[in-house]
Amino acid sequence: MLVIALVSKTGLPVWVPTGQVFAHKLGVFATDRSGHLSLLSSALHSAWAWARSSTMKADLNYSPSDVYETFSQPELTARMDRVGEELHSVQRSVMLGRSLGLTKLYNLVHDPAVTDEEIRRLRVVHTEIDYATAQAYGWDGLDLGHGCHDTRQGRRFTIAPDVQVEVLDRLLELNHERHAEEIRHSLHAKKKPKRTKNTGERPVPDGRAEPEDILF
Repeated sequence: MLVIALVSKTGLPVWVPTGQVFAHKLGVFATDRSGHLSLLSSALHSAWAWARSSTMKADLNYSPSDVYETFSQPELTARMDRVGEELHSVQRSVMLGRSLGLTKLYNLVHDPAVTDEEIRRLRVVHTEIDYATAQAYGWDGLDLGHGCHDTRQGRRFTIAPDVQVEVLDRLLELNHERHAEEIRHSLHAKKKPKRTKNTGERPVPDGRAEPEDILF
């Protein structure tokens, strides 16, 4: 199954064997499909996670309720399955060959001075993952602008900053569309909203992300 450390620098999922006890702070995704590895390793999911989560020092404090449950997911594709399998294979090969953990491996991926063949291959795979994920959303015409960009988390190999803003806008719009669709089909319990003590504002319905929640 897939797991993700809820507090980490990378915010990336990895495959782990079953038959063991999974402890806090660990997010567990009960799936064996490689397309899920692609989705959760994509820069699109990462942008949403960093925007919707708090941080602990410089690390991402991944909140399943705020991130995963509000993340509007596309239908997984064969392309996502294929590149997810490749990502796992390349990551595993490099980490075993260099005796590296995930954080140290991605320190190399994010360092523009590191240009050896294995690290360049990982960057190519992540680029393919992002385009495969964007295609699954129907965003074929989006130029993601991959490179080593300056972010709030430091220098990162990821999509361009202006594209991250566009991706977050699209994900937020999709979140609202799907929430409205669920309301139309009565998938949310109808409860009388409570007013806050100070402002009298109504709370946001469960699962819906508000624009002011997205911090760039």
